[in-house]
Amino acid sequence: MNSNSNLLSRDSFIENGKKASNLEWIFSRGTNYTCYLEYLSSLDNETILNNKIDVIRTIIYALHRPLQFTFFYWTMLIFILHKFNFRKPVMKIILAHFILRSMGNVVDKFGGLMVRYYANEEIYDNNNRIIGYKCRYDSSNPERHPLRWFLTRQIGCTLWCVGEIIADWYPLIRTKALAWDKKSILLVYFTCGMFNLSKVILFVYHYTLFPSELYNDKGVYNQLRVDSFYLPYWIIQLLIIYSSVIYDFSVYYVLKKNLSEMSSAKIGFIKKFKTLSQYRILVSTFICFAFLPIISITIIFKIYYFKSYGYHKLNFSFDEIRLSINNVQYYMIFIDQILLLRNGNEDFGRVVTMPSSNDSFSNNNDSKSIPTYPGSIPRSQYDSLNRSQYNVSINDCVELMNYKSIGNDVNMMDLNRDLINLNEEVEHRNSNNRTLANYDNYNGIKSEWNYLNK
Repeated sequence: MNSNSNLLSRDSFIENGKKASNLEWIFSRGTNYTCYLEYLSSLDNETILNNKIDVIRTIIYALHRPLQFTFFYWTMLIFILHKFNFRKPVMKIILAHFILRSMGNVVDKFGGLMVRYYANEEIYDNNNRIIGYKCRYDSSNPERHPLRWFLTRQIGCTLWCVGEIIADWYPLIRTKALAWDKKSILLVYFTCGMFNLSKVILFVYHYTLFPSELYNDKGVYNQLRVDSFYLPYWIIQLLIIYSSVIYDFSVYYVLKKNLSEMSSAKIGFIKKFKTLSQYRILVSTFICFAFLPIISITIIFKIYYFKSYGYHKLNFSFDEIRLSINNVQYYMIFIDQILLLRNGNEDFGRVVTMPSSNDSFSNNNDSKSIPTYPGSIPRSQYDSLNRSQYNVSINDCVELMNYKSIGNDVNMMDLNRDLINLNEEVEHRNSNNRTLANYDNYNGIKSEWNYLNK
């Protein structure tokens, strides 16, 4: 041991079954001071220097974690496409999702600074009887270090779950903006609440394993208590996946019900996936449903062998699959936004004024009556602004014309040209009318249709 200048005091250790509070356990450095001194005596100058380098490396890696976040580049892409307009609810959702989950990753990486906890480890004879104790220095998993457990699994899990909960509101807001039958939205509210509640249960449950329970009165890691903690944990994870499938399916059902004409159009799945949000949600639901049996069976077997045979070390974890199932719905948020922007569904205020079913416009000497699109905004919401007109986005007109052209051998280029001509004529004839794009500025109330755009 080269220097005693940074030597820890014995007060930093909880020895001989000492009764200590959870706060004392969080800031403790071990359960055996002698083990700490033994470790120091084994160090040479090269190891001491390497430990300092490891500390610096871990801090740099922790600060770098936001750039390694799975959705970092997707998030930046959406920010650029939306021109960093954080007044939009969708931008607020994506920003909060990024900040909270990346902060959770940073906290988790800082746990790498706590790689040693000086404790006792039991020694067994051939008959599996305890004959003594030896020193164990490393805290190879968070549960072996009280402070690391508190930061990475209690605080960190809270940040991850809250970030996910906020992102889980995206399908709800999308459905609320598109659905004209407001009663059907109650189903989505209920399933979203159930999904959010399952995640609240998860991070709250982590606080039921107190730092004082990680080691017993002999200063030995309490493996049985930790294993008993993780059985309900995996059941909660399974509950989250099931509630995710139910939530996604309810969103798909409500959107399909409210956009039934477009849903029944005889076009390919890829076209529907590119055009309609409900089919993007359907993909997320299918992936979750496909892997649900695997996760369910592994958790059931894990519980069975633990309860029946007392097997603690069987590794039934399929955590990569669980993470894939968990993240696919968040990938769909970014894919949905990109496709919406590509299709013009959020065209930053560009609208076309649709006549009512009794009105018509002349285009190329042909009078065309445009029906009301099923997702358009009720007349009562802005009747004082446009007495006899409905307003929808350009993309919705394109979708409606695409739908009406299916099976009729109509040239889509002609339809698109007609749409442009119609838009120009409407803008000219209604130049003095207030449109839905200016509706928010007029009375300060967000409309349902452009809710995600403002």
